[in-house]
Amino acid sequence: MKATLKSVIATLATALCAVAAAADAPQIDASGALQRPADYRQWVFLTSGLGMAYGAAGQSEGRPAPFTNVFVKPEAWRGFMQTGVWPEGTLFVLEVRRALEAQSINQQGRTQGEVVVVEASLKDSKRYPDGGWAYFDFGTPQAGKTATAPLPRTEACYACHSKHGAVEWTFTQFYPEQFAVATSKHTVRADYDPARKAQ
Repeated sequence: MKATLKSVIATLATALCAVAAAADAPQIDASGALQRPADYRQWVFLTSGLGMAYGAAGQSEGRPAPFTNVFVKPEAWRGFMQTGVWPEGTLFVLEVRRALEAQSINQQGRTQGEVVVVEASLKDSKRYPDGGWAYFDFGTPQAGKTATAPLPRTEACYACHSKHGAVEWTFTQFYPEQFAVATSKHTVRADYDPARKAQ
C-alpha cells in the first residue's frame, strides 16, 4: 500500500512539473508568433544600458539617447549561472525607455521614462536551426501588439548578434555578472573580439 501511494505521489509530482514547465515555456502559436510576456518585469533583471538601442528605437529625435533594460526568464538565468550557456527556451526581453533630464530634484543625470519599444529574443535550435536564435519586435505599447512573428532573417540584428555576441548570439558581454560566469566556464566564443566594433 505504501509503495503504491509513493508511486502515485511520484507520478503526480512528475505531472505537475511537466505542467509547470509547459506554463513557463515561451508561448508560440501555430503561425510561429511569440506571445508578448505580460510579466517580464518580474523576471531576472540583467542590465541597463544608455544609448545602446539601434534602429528606429534608437532614434531620439533631439532627445537624450534612450535606456535599455534586459530581462530573462528565471529558469534560463539559473541554467546559465550553472553552465555558462543559455539553455534551450531562453527568452530575453529588451525594454527601451525614454531618457529624461531634470526630473524632480535631479539636475545633471538622466532617469528612465515611458516605454518606447519592447523586443525579445528566443533560443530554439529546432525551430530556428540556422543559428538557434530569433528576434521579435512588439513595437510601442500604444500599438497593443500581444504577439508577433520572428523578424526576417535578413534583418540586421541577426548578422550583428551572430558576429558580435560573446556567448552564442547573445550580448552577454554587456551583462557583467553573466560575462564573468561565461569567462570562468570558458563558454565565451573563441572568435569574440571585444575590440571589434559594429559597422
